[in-house]
Amino acid sequence: MQLLIAVVSSFSCFAAADPASTATPAPAVSQRGPEPVAPVLDAKWSRDVNRRARGLGLGVRQGLWGRSFAQALHLDVPFGRRVGQFFGLRLEGLIVHAAEGHRYDGVVGGGLGLFGRSPVMGGVVRIYGGGSVWAGARIAPTHEGRSWGVAGGGHLGIEAFAVPSLAFAVEIGGQSPMHALGYDAGPSVMGGIHVYFGR
Repeated sequence: MQLLIAVVSSFSCFAAADPASTATPAPAVSQRGPEPVAPVLDAKWSRDVNRRARGLGLGVRQGLWGRSFAQALHLDVPFGRRVGQFFGLRLEGLIVHAAEGHRYDGVVGGGLGLFGRSPVMGGVVRIYGGGSVWAGARIAPTHEGRSWGVAGGGHLGIEAFAVPSLAFAVEIGGQSPMHALGYDAGPSVMGGIHVYFGR
């Protein structure tokens, strides 16, 4: 009996001294892949976005324009570095793809307007709005009505910034017709992308 107790005690001491039994477990290998790239929405990010977003802006958008589909290209020119964060001048080119039956009767024109905008809140979103005057001519006019026209209108919009120099935007507004038959008069709902060149 004493021999059995001695053998068991010796085995227990050997197992306790085994370094493999006391080693720290190896960390599990991560199977998630590389960490995603995402900005931290802090004060530095907000300042970087606002510095870019107060500069010269180039935008393209398309959507509903009255009863027709339209595409537009615009240039937002701020009134300086300080005031320009909030106010500026918009220069715009616009084509309205109007049609009557199977006949294309679109309008191409340009606009000049003023806009106001908020700071980019949290470096993520801002609201803006403005009004413009447009002048345009029909691309393939019929004998009905004038071939050119002058119109006015306005819009309200919201921008969401993906990176400091790029924002996605949605604008809602309304306008009177440049087209003599009124295809471009009424509400407008446009979406697009704005690129900013501030420092």
